[in-house]
Amino acid sequence: MKNGKCPKCNSTNVFKNQRGLDWGGKSQWIELWFGSLDQRTNEYSDCDSYICTDCGYFENYLLDKEVLQKVRSQWTRAA
Repeated sequence: MKNGKCPKCNSTNVFKNQRGLDWGGKSQWIELWFGSLDQRTNEYSDCDSYICTDCGYFENYLLDKEVLQKVRSQWTRAA
């Protein structure tokens, strides 16, 4: 979506806003959880939000490099 094209419907009606969505109880950050359920810690990251106004698909991109590094070291790799 960063290229202005929706990956779901191929529309070019894609719009961007920094901190465009409300997640994790903080109006400008995405909240990520780390650790086990009984000993969880959290981190926040600013994000860029992209929304396709034709199909409603949206993506968020975290901007905090330290939080991204923590995800890399503590979350499970997909597939």
